[in-house]
Amino acid sequence: MAIKAIVFDLDDTLLDTTGLLIPIARTPAFYERIRQPLPLLDGAKDNLEALSKKYDLYLLTQGHVESQQAKVKSCGIAHYFKDFFFTDPSNNESKYDYFLKLKKNLNLNDGEFLSVGNRRSTDIRGAKQVGGLTCLFRYGEHQNELPEVSEDNPDFEVTSHSELIKKCLL
Repeated sequence: MAIKAIVFDLDDTLLDTTGLLIPIARTPAFYERIRQPLPLLDGAKDNLEALSKKYDLYLLTQGHVESQQAKVKSCGIAHYFKDFFFTDPSNNESKYDYFLKLKKNLNLNDGEFLSVGNRRSTDIRGAKQVGGLTCLFRYGEHQNELPEVSEDNPDFEVTSHSELIKKCLL
């Protein structure tokens, strides 16, 4: 099976949330900062540019929806993605539900999409549970999160964008 779609997480996968935003979370400075241009992690823009020419890219991110939308706009990455999905755990939404919808709506078979994210418990587990391939991006506040269930073990693992294509897609 060939990968047809790639689903990216935003925080600590494309954007350095741990270093840039977490220190000012829940302050007025946070809301001001997410409305200014935000830098992507090294190599992220190059990967999005290259991958968007070969695959359908989707963004699936979790958190306060308006804040996540502001971050996407401030990163200037919207044009790389076919669609965006924002999950809000405070409304009992999970990434699993969106992975399932995406797979059904795109009529994908098992192994035809890749989830790239930094959290085992959401980006890896949810995608694995619906038959996706997974690439753990070990970065940020969740980089040392341990597997809790077998679906938390990724198919691939990287620590930087320079490794992503050669380890997860070749």
